Amino acid sequence: MKHAFALIEAMIFIVIVLIVAALGATVFSRRVTPTRSACQVRLEQVGLGMMQYAQDAGNIFPPVRLTDTTGWADAILPYIKSPLYFQCPAVPRGKPHTTDYFYNRRLAHLAMSVCKSPEQTISLGEGNDNAPTWNSVSQMPSSWLSNENSPARRHRDGANYVFADGHVKWLAPMGIRSTFRERDSTPTFAFR
Repeated sequence: MKHAFALIEAMIFIVIVLIVAALGATVFSRRVTPTRSACQVRLEQVGLGMMQYAQDAGNIFPPVRLTDTTGWADAILPYIKSPLYFQCPAVPRGKPHTTDYFYNRRLAHLAMSVCKSPEQTISLGEGNDNAPTWNSVSQMPSSWLSNENSPARRHRDGANYVFADGHVKWLAPMGIRSTFRERDSTPTFAFR
């Protein structure tokens, strides 16, 4: 009789552990989503700052670098008013005068009118943590595709991106192309 009672106690203990684990997983998944949303809001502000910069610069996208120590983020900082917008909330706060986002260097010095499909052309996205303000890429780094800890997987196996038309979208890294194809709506780094 004592043996049967111990078996029931063990089963109850296992059920309780499973319930606690399930509740913990639910709480954890809810905490990730607000971080992703907060990141999207910040990226949206950075994207708006970039568009305002371009409008003031004759509809030309900003350069990657302004000087040896300043870059595109410094160029648009006056339009967004706070350097905190360059920091993803999922990344531990690092050194000042850095960014957690990249700029699509294919757009640097480009007239906005040359970008034929701004709704599918990536202009900004999740980049290396606390990178210099000229952090830029021209395509999805191949190492980011397979690395589970890469910026391209910062928010639940994907990342946030700003498109040249200003909208922000979460994407999985495999859903981004480096080349442009006519009549294909796949997000891309290419501008035409």
